[in-house]
Amino acid sequence: MMRRILRENVVAGMRLAKPLYGANNQIILNQGAEIKEGHIGRILNAEVSFLYVEDDDTSLIGEDDQEAQKNRHEIVTEAHGILDEMQVGKYVDVSDTRRQVIELLDECCLRRDLQPLFVAMRDFNDYLFKHAVTGYFFAMRTGISMGLDGSRLRELGLGALIRDAGMLQVPPDIVNKTGGLSPEEMEEVKSHTEKGFESIRLNPDISLVSANCALQHHERYNGSGYPRGLDNSKIHEFAQIVGISDVYASMTVNTAYRKAMPVYYTTAVINKASGQYFCPDLLRSFTAGVVKFPTGSVVQLSNKCTGTVEGHADELGISPQIRLVLDGDGRRMNNMVTVDLGKDPNLFIVDVQ
Repeated sequence: MMRRILRENVVAGMRLAKPLYGANNQIILNQGAEIKEGHIGRILNAEVSFLYVEDDDTSLIGEDDQEAQKNRHEIVTEAHGILDEMQVGKYVDVSDTRRQVIELLDECCLRRDLQPLFVAMRDFNDYLFKHAVTGYFFAMRTGISMGLDGSRLRELGLGALIRDAGMLQVPPDIVNKTGGLSPEEMEEVKSHTEKGFESIRLNPDISLVSANCALQHHERYNGSGYPRGLDNSKIHEFAQIVGISDVYASMTVNTAYRKAMPVYYTTAVINKASGQYFCPDLLRSFTAGVVKFPTGSVVQLSNKCTGTVEGHADELGISPQIRLVLDGDGRRMNNMVTVDLGKDPNLFIVDVQ
């Protein structure tokens, strides 16, 4: 039996189930070769995203399990479709993140204990799986911008993907309700954090770090969140990243209750909560993975003025300095006016033209 793993998750002692090819179709290691410590550097430098290794683990889905393989294909295909529809800021290259997101999801779907969870989320309602994949994508982007890789990025990604697993235990009539929720119904919805954590932590193949993303992703930096009202010092860093990504995903996706908000408006709203609901450092890393404002790009501001980016007040390029060209009524400005968005909390970019 074999399984596919991401290149960065290879460890010594694994045995190749298929040959590993490098540049010019040259074989780096042959089928059946045991991976040694000395091989790992060559594998990590190879132009491959994943490799196949032998695995006798009976918890993995077999090639002959046609129903499970069909589910795996459908889940990955639907995730591709969600990423195609998702709006990301202009000038942001998402190709590499997209590859890692899909490959990790595909890898998770190989597990007998995880695939039913993804199938249940996909079938529960039209929103749950889409919300899971969208938040998962932005959590992964943030982790990559922070330099995470290997098992650490994997823990973050899995935690983001299954953060709302507890919603499967909330009555469907409450989850699908289009009107306002009663206080009792709201408490039932809030219970999804603890319900999800309790079910996930029983799985020996899911780390406590990933499980805590389900428990803590609605906690807030200032202690105003739920279920336990933890503050910054007590919320795991990964849960804080997942919390930011969860809010962003909620705001930028169409739901039965409201239309999706524009990318740049959403980013501005979330950044206003810096130091209150979200950790400033993590929020900067998140924003850097979502928006880019290159010098020379034309932007529209919240006061309806239009201008061009002349420079940046920060290394991440998320606090641009704007030379105004048109006023709020669309008239060309006679005087040269430059505004620094990093110094004016009431002014922000709502669109990039």
